[in-house]
Amino acid sequence: MRDWFERLFAGRQGMDELSKALFWVSLPGLLLSGLLALLSPGLGGILSWLGLFLLIYAFIRAFSRQTARREAENALYLRWLGGRKRAFRAFLDRRRQSKDFRFFKCPGCGTMLRVPRHKGKIHIRCKCGYVLYRKT
Repeated sequence: MRDWFERLFAGRQGMDELSKALFWVSLPGLLLSGLLALLSPGLGGILSWLGLFLLIYAFIRAFSRQTARREAENALYLRWLGGRKRAFRAFLDRRRQSKDFRFFKCPGCGTMLRVPRHKGKIHIRCKCGYVLYRKT
């Protein structure tokens, strides 16, 4: 059985990150479509077709022999996802520090500036030379 799987996937892309994401997005879509079919048959049908399309596309990607094209698609997805992950981690980090620090965005360069709370009105100098006057 193991040899059969190895021969089946020889020269194929396999389940990369984009295929896994498509797979895991399609499953809740299909489950939700079953529940929505009871309330609104039109919306449930659309969601069902969308979930089915994503599931089929995930498996088409996994069994595709056009590895260069699939790797390019996966790299584009990972680049897009990496930016979202970084922004989300930065947001969570700011939330954890919000008790002790205030955060301001520099209008000059867009850098997030962190200053201690409860210092009154202060002027904040950014690395780019821009000066902000803010109350902390």
